[in-house]
Amino acid sequence: MAEVDTSSFQSIVLMLIGILVIILISNVLTIISNPDNIHIGAVVNSGTTGGEDLDGMETPKFLNMKQDPIYIDVEHDRLTIYPEETVIFAKDLMVEGNAFEKFLDRTEAVKDIRYIVLMLRPDSATFQRRLRRAIADRGIDIGFEPFDFGRKIIIQ
Repeated sequence: MAEVDTSSFQSIVLMLIGILVIILISNVLTIISNPDNIHIGAVVNSGTTGGEDLDGMETPKFLNMKQDPIYIDVEHDRLTIYPEETVIFAKDLMVEGNAFEKFLDRTEAVKDIRYIVLMLRPDSATFQRRLRRAIADRGIDIGFEPFDFGRKIIIQ
């Protein structure tokens, strides 16, 4: 049996792990020191043509980005559509032709340039499943973002 000395390789691996741990700790400390420094910047698209698409939203000028997001803050008993800040209560979704269905109709018509991002609060598990099902049934692309209790949504 030939002996293989791996001690030099182990020291390189340990140094790389140490560097990664230092980077991780510095990022965590940066976030902890200023948690309110997180803003949504993707709402503003790259410019508009001045015209409107089918749902009354301005048409993006440069379509190098495939889709522009529409943010929905999901709490346990209501949702808020941004940037309009339209509030729809969960109990209102039981009524046929409700405001959320109308919103989905408008969004479905422009689903090639719009998608929905659900900003999920910790207590919204049951409600967000219903919303996800309704959005998926329309074939609209969807994204998710976990969001803390009481944290304000700032749209730039």
